[in-house]
Amino acid sequence: MHPKYKTMKTSWIHASLLVCFIAAIVLLMILDYFNLESIALFNERGFYFDYTWKGRLFLLFFLWLFVLEYLLNLKKPSKKDLETKPMSHFKVLAIFICAIIPLIYIFSVNFLGLDQTVINIGEMLRGEYWRTHSTYWRLILEGDWPITLEYFVFTISFLAITLLTYGKDGLKKFSITLALIAGISVIYLIDVIYPYGVFKPLQLLALPTAACAAALLDILGYPFILSYSPGLDPMPIIRTQSGGQMVSIGIAWPCAGVHSLFLYTLIILLLFKKSNMSSFRKMIYFIVGAVGTYSVNILRIIVYFLIRVNEGLTAAQTFHNVYGELLFIVWILLYILLIICIQKFRLTEKTTHGTQALRNFLEMMKSKILSRFKIKLNESQSI
Repeated sequence: MHPKYKTMKTSWIHASLLVCFIAAIVLLMILDYFNLESIALFNERGFYFDYTWKGRLFLLFFLWLFVLEYLLNLKKPSKKDLETKPMSHFKVLAIFICAIIPLIYIFSVNFLGLDQTVINIGEMLRGEYWRTHSTYWRLILEGDWPITLEYFVFTISFLAITLLTYGKDGLKKFSITLALIAGISVIYLIDVIYPYGVFKPLQLLALPTAACAAALLDILGYPFILSYSPGLDPMPIIRTQSGGQMVSIGIAWPCAGVHSLFLYTLIILLLFKKSNMSSFRKMIYFIVGAVGTYSVNILRIIVYFLIRVNEGLTAAQTFHNVYGELLFIVWILLYILLIICIQKFRLTEKTTHGTQALRNFLEMMKSKILSRFKIKLNESQSI
């Protein structure tokens, strides 16, 4: 096959895969925006692409990262690539079948009656538990559970086409995109199966975050009570007086940012895997980023508390469901951009060189001043 034709064919395959995912997400956006979804709860609760927890906004980030990593991996085929056999028609067909799985799933849920099957699966899985342990069981069964399943459909589809198209090398090429969509899927599933802080291995990590947030609230001068009761519902609770009423704010592990640290760890380790920086520098970047991520989560709790006290429950829920997660997204993107800039422009080396040059200059000036002082001292003694 002619190299130019092979390159064109490969580009068309990649572009077609991207179109399949775009079509699925656009269809979902249209159904969501015009309240045409078969699951009634989605139509009752507004535009789910505005929500980060639990919502569909991460699907847009997934699509953006997919495009970004594809462009970063875009290069002219090497001699080795040109010598490899072209994909068989059967393999190309399998790739496209995997790529349209999300589109088929969304169409089936909304037009072919699969929505009831999805709800029945959730009912069999944890329906009795949700009804027994939560007053918001309908939101979990008809909202959080279908959203979680959507993310898993996109994850499985993307993982399959990545492996079929690129082999194991594809896991490296699209590692950050896979980390995001798979990480969100797993986090949503854990919180759906064990809602409202019941999953103790992760919920225990919420206590130190709540304590740090409480300490900062104390510095800001807000009176509050921080309580923690181990047991079935081990959520740290911050209580305060607002408008003559007691306001209680429970902090579950997702609110405390445990999932943000999980996503940060996945994304940053995969980023390091693509780079050739030293192990020491990777360790420094990782520690600084982890501290920054933890601090952002503490900030999110404080902002939620201030909004809840001063603006009310509705405004606080809007921040929690829409804007809270964006603090982490903005932070991690800015931090990754900072790392890339430092590495690309060798800012560390330039800073070290500049510091050393300044130190040498100061040493030289010191030597000149001392030598002049000695000369003047000798002249005064000779007189």
